Amino acid sequence: MKLQKKVNKSNFYIDFVNILNGVLQLSGREAEVFSHILEFSDNGFKDNINHKTIRTLIVKDMGISEANLSRYLNTLKVKGLIVKGDNNKWIINDNIIPVFINDSVEINFTLNIQEDDTIETRKIHGEYSQEKQK
Repeated sequence: MKLQKKVNKSNFYIDFVNILNGVLQLSGREAEVFSHILEFSDNGFKDNINHKTIRTLIVKDMGISEANLSRYLNTLKVKGLIVKGDNNKWIINDNIIPVFINDSVEINFTLNIQEDDTIETRKIHGEYSQEKQK
């Protein structure tokens, strides 16, 4: 299956993160912070996306505290979206960086299906079972 979506250049990074968010499972604010980081990375801050200038601009633009920004960044680190680079500074994980080809970015998903269909698993994931209630 191949799906296509047109996005405005000014909204590209937030649209990119929102499209991926089904897999990433970020909160709205985490997704917004990550979109800012992607944009800064593409505009000269590839080697250190945790730079003071970036942090200041994100705090100002989003109207959040430095403490909240730190929490959002920690979530991005835990999820592996930002990682320590060779220079020991925080960078975006290469696997998540959008690769531009002309005026488009192609995203490929692979869904690995696993056999785990026990009644207990269905209950954990909120599915109803047909068990008789006692």
